[in-house]
Amino acid sequence: MPTSTDSVLFGIVILMLDFLAWRFTGRASEPMRLAFRALMFALSTFVLFAFGMNPLRAAPWPNEPLRHLLAQALEIVWWLQGARLVTIMLDRIVLPQAWHRERLFQDVLGALVYLAAGVAAIAFVLELPVRGLLATSGALAIVIGLAIQSTLNDVFSGVVLNATQPFRLGDWVTIGEVEGKVVESNWRATSLLNAQGNIVVIPNSVAARTNIVNANQPLDTHGVSVVLPVEPSIRPAVVLEALGEAAASCIDVLTTPAPLVAVRRATDDAVEYEIVCFVDAFDKKIGARNALFDLAHRHLNARGVVLRPLSVPAAAVHPLDGAHRLLRHVSIFQTLGDDELDALAAQLERLVFDAGATIHAAHDTQMRALYLIARGVAKVTVQKAAGELEVRRLAPGDAFGQSGILAGVASHVTVRAATRATVYRLDKDALTPMLARRPEVAKEMCRLLSEHRASDETLLAQPAASMADSGGLLDWIRESVRRFHRITF
Repeated sequence: MPTSTDSVLFGIVILMLDFLAWRFTGRASEPMRLAFRALMFALSTFVLFAFGMNPLRAAPWPNEPLRHLLAQALEIVWWLQGARLVTIMLDRIVLPQAWHRERLFQDVLGALVYLAAGVAAIAFVLELPVRGLLATSGALAIVIGLAIQSTLNDVFSGVVLNATQPFRLGDWVTIGEVEGKVVESNWRATSLLNAQGNIVVIPNSVAARTNIVNANQPLDTHGVSVVLPVEPSIRPAVVLEALGEAAASCIDVLTTPAPLVAVRRATDDAVEYEIVCFVDAFDKKIGARNALFDLAHRHLNARGVVLRPLSVPAAAVHPLDGAHRLLRHVSIFQTLGDDELDALAAQLERLVFDAGATIHAAHDTQMRALYLIARGVAKVTVQKAAGELEVRRLAPGDAFGQSGILAGVASHVTVRAATRATVYRLDKDALTPMLARRPEVAKEMCRLLSEHRASDETLLAQPAASMADSGGLLDWIRESVRRFHRITF
């Protein structure tokens, strides 16, 4: 019977402390918990070897059944403790850093170490014939293997997948017909988080037999594809040119590899065109695809190509409809009626710029006109210490100079044609009579301009202090309009 000073009780107390450290120490203090458990293993080793309970031999005290049984338990647990520490050390030293979040190799490695520790405990502590046990376990393994062959197929397929690494945790992949983000890859299955927020579990054997598309590889290029059906009566060269400019209008699209626009196929009802381009980050794919659809619509519309079902008859187009539509998109003209917009459209000056030509220079002392992009692409840049920085691209329907034509505010941006561009210019003198005749329109334009003060060209030259001194941004805009157009409202 063990006493209070017996070494067996010392060993039991050490095991209890080890268990409490494992159970109640949080994962946040993993290094501290590992160090404490290593200390407990060292103390357990000292107690066992110092008091005759050598784990490499059978337990002592065969004439004292209870004490002998407790000693056997301590020696067996010592082997399991050692297996745990060896597993952790091999995981930290042998396994690559990229595998630390993968459970498959950790589980396999841990199982092998624990199996070796169990066999050693049976051979040294219990002194059972290991050869006979291995022979019996071999036959048993065959029976179990036949019963769980599908599970073993998943395990070995998981080993292949983790060794070849077609994807990693966090990658966005398509496995067969399932698309999602890899959130777990273990010994049995791979779990994907799909776009609907659901977890899809795919057995490793299924993943190993099907096509795997990894959207995160390579790291610096991610493809975006947009397909548009267009009326077959439209000349393909017109559509291809418009879609090429649409790809050039999207600031997120890479120039290398260059975007590709091609005819995909022709049917009785439409001709399908495809834009294939690339972005430098996976998170930009959805935004770039949405922008390409919008830009394709705008560039096609600028050439008179309307995306519509063939069952819908084409509407008659008035010669001024294009200019009228461009003016309607300008934020400060939202309150104007059709007659007033038509009057402004009649005074638009049509300008054509070759690629690289400057539409507006940053050093211009005063902005006296509004520019509307009718066709082509323009780049907006600002001067920085390291050189010019592109901040925006303009496509058909975009405008700049709203603060200039209304309040005469200089802009510190430079606008250049990225492709051959058609631009309409509306001079300040065309707007002055309307503002003088309708003061309420002038006030509303000032309000709309103050709401859009965050645009690239708005109020860039005016210090914030001067705006505050004049009673606020809206009052400052109103005073600037009065001085610039020499009107009273």
